[in-house]
Amino acid sequence: MAAPMPATTLRSAAHAPSGWRGLVLRADRTVCWIGRLAVTLTLAMVLVFCFAQVLDRYLLKTQFDAWDQVARIGMLWCAFVGAAMALRERRNVVIDIIDRHLPERVRRTRDRLFDALLLALAATLFYKGLDVVAVGNFQDIVGTPFTYAVSYASLTVGMVFFMLFLALRLLIPNAPPPHDAFARDELDTPGTHP
Repeated sequence: MAAPMPATTLRSAAHAPSGWRGLVLRADRTVCWIGRLAVTLTLAMVLVFCFAQVLDRYLLKTQFDAWDQVARIGMLWCAFVGAAMALRERRNVVIDIIDRHLPERVRRTRDRLFDALLLALAATLFYKGLDVVAVGNFQDIVGTPFTYAVSYASLTVGMVFFMLFLALRLLIPNAPPPHDAFARDELDTPGTHP
């Protein structure tokens, strides 16, 4: 008589990607890696420019006076892309006053409806954000070589991430947790990702 298969093998076999589902999940891992890298780099930029501003003011005394402007640009990018990453991993703020009283089927239906509505909102913000970026091309950020288009583009790029992650959630509601370079040590439970 053959020995029973371990539970982890059974779980991984149940989540084994096949065909289009596997392709979508691989694309999701790549987009997730890009998003996490973008958040990491923009946060590092914010920290470096904030620290450099203090050094410049009290020690270096250079003529560069746009340290805070560049830090603000980084903070906007970090906020919008970071919000998309939090949404993707279901780590955004959730109010669950009524959740424990609803049946599982009603919660799943509600979640899919909200995801579809949020996808429509993200698409609208992306579309309208393109006009704002176009207007920002004509407005210089004082003391920097940038225009406000760089700041406003953070909204449109953030909405692209939102749309990708929400589309994944709608296509594959029970996708397994991601296993990418930045998420190796996370202890998430199955079923909590898109």
